[in-house]
Amino acid sequence: MFAKVMKQFIFALACALVALSSVAQTQQGQVKTKGRRTNSKTVVTGTPLTGASVQVKGGNTVVSAQGGRFSFPIHANKFHIQSVRKQGYVLLDPDILLKSFTYSSNPLVIVMETPEQKNDDVKSAERRIRRTMQRKIDAMEDSIEALMDQYQISLQQYREAMQAVDEERKRNGELISEMAERYAQIDYDQLDQFSQHVEDLILDGNLTEAFTLLRSKGSVDDRLAVVKREEAEQAAEAAELTRRQHNLELSRTGTNAKKNDIAQDCYNYFKMFVLNMQPDSALYYIEKRASIDAHNSLWQFDAANYCQKRGLTVKADTYYQKAIQELRQLAENSPADYEPELALALNMAAMAASQQHQDNAATGYFQEAIGILDRLAESEPQVYQPYLASALNNLALHYMESDNSQQQCEPLLLEALNIYWQLAQEDTRTFIPYVASTLNNMAQLHDRLRQCNQSEQAYQQALGIYSQLAQSSPETYNPDVAATLNNLSALYFRNGRDGEQFLTRALEIYRQLDQEDPQLYGPQLAAALNNLSVQYYGQGRDDEGEKACNEALNAYRRIAEYNSSAYKPELARRLFDHAIRLYQDERFEQSEPLFKESLSLYRDLMKLNPDAYQAEVPKVLRNLATAYDKMNRLADGEKAYQEELAINQELALQEPTRYNADVARSYGNLSNHALLMKDFDRAIDLANKGLAIDDSKLFIRANLAAAYLFAGKTALAEEIYKHYKPQLHDVFLDDLQQFSSLGIIPEERLADVERIRRLLAQ
Repeated sequence: MFAKVMKQFIFALACALVALSSVAQTQQGQVKTKGRRTNSKTVVTGTPLTGASVQVKGGNTVVSAQGGRFSFPIHANKFHIQSVRKQGYVLLDPDILLKSFTYSSNPLVIVMETPEQKNDDVKSAERRIRRTMQRKIDAMEDSIEALMDQYQISLQQYREAMQAVDEERKRNGELISEMAERYAQIDYDQLDQFSQHVEDLILDGNLTEAFTLLRSKGSVDDRLAVVKREEAEQAAEAAELTRRQHNLELSRTGTNAKKNDIAQDCYNYFKMFVLNMQPDSALYYIEKRASIDAHNSLWQFDAANYCQKRGLTVKADTYYQKAIQELRQLAENSPADYEPELALALNMAAMAASQQHQDNAATGYFQEAIGILDRLAESEPQVYQPYLASALNNLALHYMESDNSQQQCEPLLLEALNIYWQLAQEDTRTFIPYVASTLNNMAQLHDRLRQCNQSEQAYQQALGIYSQLAQSSPETYNPDVAATLNNLSALYFRNGRDGEQFLTRALEIYRQLDQEDPQLYGPQLAAALNNLSVQYYGQGRDDEGEKACNEALNAYRRIAEYNSSAYKPELARRLFDHAIRLYQDERFEQSEPLFKESLSLYRDLMKLNPDAYQAEVPKVLRNLATAYDKMNRLADGEKAYQEELAINQELALQEPTRYNADVARSYGNLSNHALLMKDFDRAIDLANKGLAIDDSKLFIRANLAAAYLFAGKTALAEEIYKHYKPQLHDVFLDDLQQFSSLGIIPEERLADVERIRRLLAQ
């Protein structure tokens, strides 16, 4: 399991504030906790925070007083918040430190929360969003199944529909964490009742009601058309600017508010359609929002992000380039105001390019972002060093995925680690988790480079930090403790050392976490149990290995019930692997149900995605048939072998170069099976069919030789035995011994068999 990746940069929505004058004015503000919804749908107002220090770039530090209020003078339209600190609290939106604000007569609201509360809100939102999406997926699958049961769609249409649902689940699953992060940042104190209601409906999965409520405002296109007409009227009035300047500014203020309101509604429509599994509608509204203001880099990047997840790479790149180009132009004229946002934009584009395996583009974006942040950190280290360290980490992780670039990772990780250590000296609570995360990344790198000692040392350091953090915040950091323990155990096992102590401790944590949230932590529990079974088997502790393996299989069965697309393939593979292990131990009766369960899963998967899973079905059938033969259940074996042959023949019709060899092997398996059934003429026919397709398969030659011999065609048999004696000497003797022990050899052929044995012994 890979170490947890550093939290990546995201933009935050900047408020559209209009300056009333350019002279020095006093900006009012408040520091508070966020307003939140209770289970009874009432709003609990946030608590004002006194004693929070707020530092403005280029100005003094002020401390929030009673009611969390503060104020500071500004001498220009724009200002930046350099830092906000209060013991035991973190910023709900840390990117506020990189945003450019414009003076407003409304107070600037800064929201802080305890780290634990912030983490709890993110997890709560993620669970609710996941449930909503799962309900929609279940309904869609049930609808498709119903159409299939009523013969209203063909099997091909059924496969395509189910595959489409599966692909939508994968794409939209990537948005869950991002949406949960944004929901956790919602301050209900700053929303009107309409917006509060819409947010609640979407988060609770009441998408139809949310749609109706949003539609009550009218069509986005109609409302946007009104705005466009207003803007046209404003352009005409601009000619009379001197006479109408005051009224025009008031009109612009209102129009901007309407644009932002429409943009927010577009985003709400977008979220609703994502959860409702309607990607085309979701795409329409996220693009509509981006079109409202081409200069709003957040809206461009949100559109790019969704286009990327939908596989619309050309569109995504267009939006990325538009935002970066705009920010570059703004940064040329006002670097202090826009270079921070440009760095964030470049970092986001880099991560997107990295995910698309556009290595050169990703590297260029990362390096440009790091260059900007490095320069900014020289003058204001307290503000920009955390972002510089995160960008260095991101570039290192990008390099880590490339075998040719792994040597470049260590200097980047060391620089990031050094920055985080320095920051942790002043603010341990905030930055020590990032130290641990970077150490985990460093350990992963050393492990890949086969530097075992350095990897272990980094893991142990990370483990020490996470363990200490988990003492006061177990819910937040116990998953990190377990993951690091699991990594240590795997490292030990790969290097021939006993890492059971680490894995046992990890399992204790995962079992507890699984009780609290099985959907989130069930996969980690299953993987850790599987790792334990592998280690036990590797140490020759087969009984303990089998017990751990069975527990892992049960865990995989459980998680496959609520997320079949993600874990059915893994369950099928694990079942097959364990069945093979039992087969090799000659426990054929016990291997049978596991082979059959794996086969059933692969059949289901094959319906949804034939290209990915069709070849797995004959593999399982082949091994199941062999197990039947070992149990002398020849009729069952015949049925399984015939199905294996039929599937391989169908595959070979589509891709003969790839699958003809499998067809030949199927004929060879059936020829051996016919020998066991004492049907020697059929064994000859099947062997010849296999060799006609692929004459390089020597095991079929051995089957053919035995079939000729037992059928009394001794001259043909002797010719094969003589010709292939150098390559198949031991195989020939082993086969004859096996057939003898099974009573396959006809009594009238015993003398011929003995003569062949003497021939092979010469």
